[in-house]
Amino acid sequence: MAIEITLLLLFAALLHAVWNSMVKGADDNVAMATWVYCGSGLLLAPALLVLPPLPAWGWVLVAGHFALHMIYKVLLVQMYRLGDFSLVFPVARGSAPALITLIAIPAAGELPSPMAALGISVVCLGLVAFAIEPGALRRTAAVPMLLALGAGVVLSAYTVVDALGVRLEGAGLTYFAALFVVDGLGMAVLGLYWRRRALWPLMAASWKVGATASLLSIANFGIVLWVMSFNPIGPVAAVRETSIVMAALIGAIVFKESFGPRRVVAACVILAGIALINW
Repeated sequence: MAIEITLLLLFAALLHAVWNSMVKGADDNVAMATWVYCGSGLLLAPALLVLPPLPAWGWVLVAGHFALHMIYKVLLVQMYRLGDFSLVFPVARGSAPALITLIAIPAAGELPSPMAALGISVVCLGLVAFAIEPGALRRTAAVPMLLALGAGVVLSAYTVVDALGVRLEGAGLTYFAALFVVDGLGMAVLGLYWRRRALWPLMAASWKVGATASLLSIANFGIVLWVMSFNPIGPVAAVRETSIVMAALIGAIVFKESFGPRRVVAACVILAGIALINW
């Protein structure tokens, strides 16, 4: 993978960590998550009027993404509500690269090269070092950890689905816009279910941050899916999940959560893995 592409993915990882920290740090996580998904869906909906139509297989992929992402959103909000940002985010994202690589072998016919496979493994090792910390498996952390792990499995599946979608001949951009629209509709349903009539006042109170998070979400996913349209899925996912390091830094600076020497070492391991992927 070209170094320029790697740097672009690292920028996308930063955007991802920032908007996730906005959801975590909001006065109401549900309202902010609704802003992220509904705001981006509304912004991209007009594009469907001018882009080429999506083929039947594309709508099947959109439906698969919708179902998986609905589950992911439920897990996302619950894990942020119950667990430390610097713990649940690494578990959710850290389990993804290896799973994505394995799923991509039968789904996309992508068998990573030995060096890429080694790099992905090293990145995953570093990500696990971020997630497993003293007391992480204590009883009070068990539920958030399980929610985060479930989120990792689900996001691995929809990441491969999305990679296949943006590779559709002549309809990749249409798929990209469609998935944001259906995600917005799904989150609107969940937001209304969780907050009822209180949702709109809560969203109105946070519209500036919410609109910003929506734009960051579009930019983040746009970069990642564009790169996945012409690069193997596994290595892209491994580099993208460096958002874990950035999220942990945000958690330490903004939410006063611990970082420590163990995570410094883990960050170095992750960087070594990225270097192997780009060998």
